[in-house]
Amino acid sequence: MEASGALGQAMEVPAEGRSPKSDAAASATSDAQTLFTPILEELAEFEGRLEAAVAADLGPMAEAMRHIVRAGGKRIRPALVILASRMGDPSMDHVYDLAMGIEFIHTATLVHDDLIDRSPTRRGMTTLHETMGAAPAIIIGDYYFAKGANLTSAIGMPEIDSAISNTVMTICMGELLQMTSKDDYHQSLEDYHRKIARKTATLLATCCYCGGVVGGLDPDRRDALQRYGHKLGMAFQIADDLLDYVATEEELGKPVGADLRQGTVTLPFMLAFQDPVVGPELARVLERRPRGDPDYEQVVSLVRRSGAVAATEKAAQEFARDARGELAVFPLSPARTTLEAACDYVVGRRI
Repeated sequence: MEASGALGQAMEVPAEGRSPKSDAAASATSDAQTLFTPILEELAEFEGRLEAAVAADLGPMAEAMRHIVRAGGKRIRPALVILASRMGDPSMDHVYDLAMGIEFIHTATLVHDDLIDRSPTRRGMTTLHETMGAAPAIIIGDYYFAKGANLTSAIGMPEIDSAISNTVMTICMGELLQMTSKDDYHQSLEDYHRKIARKTATLLATCCYCGGVVGGLDPDRRDALQRYGHKLGMAFQIADDLLDYVATEEELGKPVGADLRQGTVTLPFMLAFQDPVVGPELARVLERRPRGDPDYEQVVSLVRRSGAVAATEKAAQEFARDARGELAVFPLSPARTTLEAACDYVVGRRI
């Protein structure tokens, strides 16, 4: 299904900037559009307001962010805000301000993450620090953190302000945990869960919780949405970590095993490392210094040969199943049905 108007334009990547990753991302975006069919009109309005909010900034600041906004993405976080709010009776102006604020905050984290990881591209497009340098990228990221917080605080609901500020602190702690655990091949499952909860799940949980706040839901149902978002985020990140080992280089737009090349240890590797047959072979490969592409390709091959792929898929599916269960307190509605379908989407996507 193709989007029209502002939504289609915002998700379009110029032909000259396309890469294999760009084409794969376009396919994934189309899948997300199909998932979010019940709210395509709201997402189109969101895109228009997002573009206008960026255009209101001055010169280089607006141009830099416009580059990222037009790269699109699946808009899962704004969609979760809209859907969660639809479980109640929201003011749509508040919904759009909340969705834009969270999207700006999320985008700011990506700007900083790309710089920390020295990533040359994102979604097939050159990253800000590559085009403008590290210092401007830091400033732009900081600016849009503040712009996002300004939008959400204007709603005038203290519960949202508290949730957003706690979320940003939690994301920063998650990033620090990831940085300080590089190349730790013996970390526990609890350590891994703690990292992905802070880096990914907390923001999805906040989207759903704050959507419930602007929807006027009672505290118990807000909390149910928050738990749903957390579990959905855990499933999302585990599935994402698996793709680094099972997707192709063309789908990823980067070499397979990129996480491990950066020192990031994720669940598929952890489970394979514990395998009595594959684990010792992995240890021997990782003892090599220096390591080159053939070594990392061998690691990926070993992980694929182990039972880690199936076990990781199962872990993602369990979180998704538990997320779906949190929605049982709500009456059937198009919003609930779409939130349930999102559980299948996050574990079934290819990129």
